[in-house]
Amino acid sequence: MSEEIRHHSTRVRRRRRHKSSVTNINIFAMTSSPEVAAQPAAPAPVPAPVPPAEHGDENLFGERLVSSEWLERRAKRLEKQEQEIKQRTLELERREAELDEREARFEADMYLREDEIEAREEHLRDLEARLGQKESDLGTFVARVQGGLLADAG
Repeated sequence: MSEEIRHHSTRVRRRRRHKSSVTNINIFAMTSSPEVAAQPAAPAPVPAPVPPAEHGDENLFGERLVSSEWLERRAKRLEKQEQEIKQRTLELERREAELDEREARFEADMYLREDEIEAREEHLRDLEARLGQKESDLGTFVARVQGGLLADAG
């Protein structure tokens, strides 16, 4: 039973190995003393990156430098992101222009429809006026006919 637990804990430890961050890998230290240069190369622990605001002078004097490979990868990644942002900006501008065009079309259609409705309303008013005039003419005619019939009958 204890062997199974040890075996299980060994597997778990293998899965949880420490992963260093990208910035730790790409930072290296340079020194100007010949004693350090004469020593055999031994794997030194990589210090955690320090924000530039705290140790800005160290970066200026070359005690801490960033590898050129990392800078190139970062520059490429930034360039790619800038291109994507430019493409997105152009796409947004295009879509805004399309939206403005659609809005202008809808407004123009609305004004044309309003003009058409106003013209129809005017035409209907004219027709109603003509109908009213014909109704009054018909009423007058009927009254004259009835009056003439009454005069002839009497």
